[in-house]
Amino acid sequence: MDYVKMKASEYATLTGLSLNTVKNRIRAGVLKGEKAEDGLWYVYVPGDEYQHLLKREEDVKEVQERIKESMEKLRSHLEGNLIATYMELLLQKEKQKDELLHELASLYALLAIREKEIEILNESIQRMKKELSELEDLRKSLREKEKELAKLERDLKSAELECQKKLLEKEKELMEKETQLKLLRGEIDR
Repeated sequence: MDYVKMKASEYATLTGLSLNTVKNRIRAGVLKGEKAEDGLWYVYVPGDEYQHLLKREEDVKEVQERIKESMEKLRSHLEGNLIATYMELLLQKEKQKDELLHELASLYALLAIREKEIEILNESIQRMKKELSELEDLRKSLREKEKELAKLERDLKSAELECQKKLLEKEKELMEKETQLKLLRGEIDR
């Protein structure tokens, strides 16, 4: 399989992820990549995925252009102003929803990193059993890390619940706005 080497920042732009999310996924082994000697992060993307990302970016631009044209036509009519504003709000809400989903993905990537750290700590404990004097210090350290992990998991669950709550609120708003839009269209058609 042919791979395309690209900067992590370009990959982040194409996928809509943050650069930190991409770096975390490389560190966790979710994405194939590395940090080069020049200090830049690179991602190795399969050729077909790269083509898909490029096509997706073109499709997004095309859809955005069509939406922009449609909005301009709507704005040219006095009645369309309200609908265009509403569509902008819908697009903003959709973008916010996407951002929340990307943040949730970042949290999952961080969780994978934390799990990897725990695995490394457990291996370290096995090696250090030979030295009894250091074993107690390692056990204390492990207990602290487990408490931190439990707190992080609680925080993560809390953040997930908050994200779900916000998503439900946004969906409710969207449904209300769609209902308002239908009513407005009905009034305009009369």
